[in-house]
Amino acid sequence: MMIAQSISRRQLLGGLAAGSVLTVLGCSSATEEPTSTASPGPGSEEIVGNSNVTVYAWTNGPVIDDNFSKSVDMFNEEFSGKFSADINFLPYDQYWQKIQLQYASNQPFDMYYWDVQAYAHYKADLLQSNQAAIEAAGLEKTDEYPAALWDPWRFDGSDLYGIPENLQSVVFFYNKTHFDEAGLEYPNPDWTWEKVAETAPLLTQKDGDKVIRWGLDIGTLGVWWGAQALSWAAGSAFFDKPLEPTKFQMTDPENVEILRFIQDLMWENHIAPRPDERAAAGEAGGFASGQYSMMADGTWAMSGFKDMTDEWDMTSLPLWKGESVAPYFLGGWVIPAKSSAISAAEAFATWRATTFQAQMAKDNDWIPILNSARESSDMLASLPAGFKEALDGIADARIGDLYHSNSQQMLNEVFFPLWDQLTRDQLTPEDAASKIQEQASAFL
Repeated sequence: MMIAQSISRRQLLGGLAAGSVLTVLGCSSATEEPTSTASPGPGSEEIVGNSNVTVYAWTNGPVIDDNFSKSVDMFNEEFSGKFSADINFLPYDQYWQKIQLQYASNQPFDMYYWDVQAYAHYKADLLQSNQAAIEAAGLEKTDEYPAALWDPWRFDGSDLYGIPENLQSVVFFYNKTHFDEAGLEYPNPDWTWEKVAETAPLLTQKDGDKVIRWGLDIGTLGVWWGAQALSWAAGSAFFDKPLEPTKFQMTDPENVEILRFIQDLMWENHIAPRPDERAAAGEAGGFASGQYSMMADGTWAMSGFKDMTDEWDMTSLPLWKGESVAPYFLGGWVIPAKSSAISAAEAFATWRATTFQAQMAKDNDWIPILNSARESSDMLASLPAGFKEALDGIADARIGDLYHSNSQQMLNEVFFPLWDQLTRDQLTPEDAASKIQEQASAFL
């Protein structure tokens, strides 16, 4: 999933009004029924649709946007005489509404960048299957790609409806300078969350009664898609399966215990900042400015740490109940069944997933899916030593998303507001779990 450096994944997922996605589900009824056109694949001389493709993505700031534009220039040079591409950027809060309007007018974009909202487009039979192009490009070669990670995008059980090009995960960041000053050992894959909680007060600094540096921030534990990693480690899950879940399991004792642990970090023990304190520390620069010594966060945050004064590193998520299971998120492209440039769109998407992977590693803004690019010296040279260690277990990671036709309502109306009340100590863990389970289940 593509993430803007200054915007959290929670804000992105919450940026779309719940009713907007549901409207998309019915939009094809106002037009002719969409039909999928089989593409001969990027290596064929036969071209389906226009040879020029207009690529749509949401803006991620000047650096990443420039890298996207650079990739379009590289594509145009390599495919000169056969395909060409243009790219348009939209603010995220306008992106999905614009896609919806294009579908409603029966003039969908040629291709656009994936996020979980696009699952509703699949449910409305609006997306092209990309299976033939993916096979032709070799993206299922298990010796070159972690191809098993694509399986959650096989919405019909066989075909892929998105073309992956990058991945992200959640890791444990720590400030090495703070640890050195305190004379403490660095976190490593053997650390437990209990060890983290014991160490955090030793790194906290105060000026009188005021905390000027926190040893720990809850980071992605402050939102359900990060906290669910602890549930997996405990042998449970917040819902029974990521694709069309049939039940929620928030009231499982293992999950209530996790909610209590998160809440206690901020309130009962107060070794991590509470929401208002987190907001103040975030405005002061957060981890990048030394406000926190430790934090679980997405790998998308790394680009914001490159200019840090302090030394920093990362490792895998701490153990919970003896296990560590990380979530992962795929970034890539979807192509409408009625795209006016199907072959060109598939060529651009598969090119970014193959040839362009080496450049992606050099640009260092996304994590390539191609194993050789992800593990290359170009990728690793500018990152801390712990990056490879943290990503070594990616094959065992679990998809961090929820795919359901009503997923945005579940998230916007249930998970996000109730999780916020939990972290503000306005609900007990038991009440939060019960309310989330009851209210989210109503959307199944």
